[in-house]
Amino acid sequence: MERNPDRLAASLAAGFIVLLLATEGALTLPGESASASKVADFYTAHRVTIIVLQLLGFVASALLAAYAWRLRRVDVPVAWAGVVMALCSVVPGAITLVLAVVADTADTSTAGRLNDLEPRGDDVLFVGILVFAFVVAVRLGRTHPGLGVLAGLAALSSLARLVMEAAGKDRGLLESVAPLSFLLLVAVMAVLSWRGTLSPSAATATSKAPSRVA
Repeated sequence: MERNPDRLAASLAAGFIVLLLATEGALTLPGESASASKVADFYTAHRVTIIVLQLLGFVASALLAAYAWRLRRVDVPVAWAGVVMALCSVVPGAITLVLAVVADTADTSTAGRLNDLEPRGDDVLFVGILVFAFVVAVRLGRTHPGLGVLAGLAALSSLARLVMEAAGKDRGLLESVAPLSFLLLVAVMAVLSWRGTLSPSAATATSKAPSRVA
């Protein structure tokens, strides 16, 4: 297989992963079942920290979008699916950012409503992940079977999480499996980009092949 290393793309993906893990692990936000007063108290007490973390999260989304755009050299549908996913990843952070700005212990109702909206933001994110993972599995799975399997796992776990969420059932391990499988997918793709072995899909390669004139 012809190697075509894209070290910049790999670095963008690695930066996304590192920044995402750092921001996600820095502070644990109140859950969706927390009372409005508890949510308002928490967000007012940690307002600056939360705002900074969300802004860093937006930087992580920008890195993810930049990596996805670099993937157009490999497969255009994969690149566009990645950009859509990156846009979806902004939604949960935007809700959290607004909540941090407007949180008020004197009037907790707004904080409560926005906190109830947080799971919908997560749903948007996992729809984006589902689309991206599915496109990767279909477009790149033929030339990279291992990557296809991993992308399929990320897509199925994201779909299962969305179904469980819609049914109002406990998401259980899916709450961890879905995001972790997505991060692993991006990490593996970053390694393949670094090594230059992330090649165009069979369909793309066929369309680019020169035609023979009889």
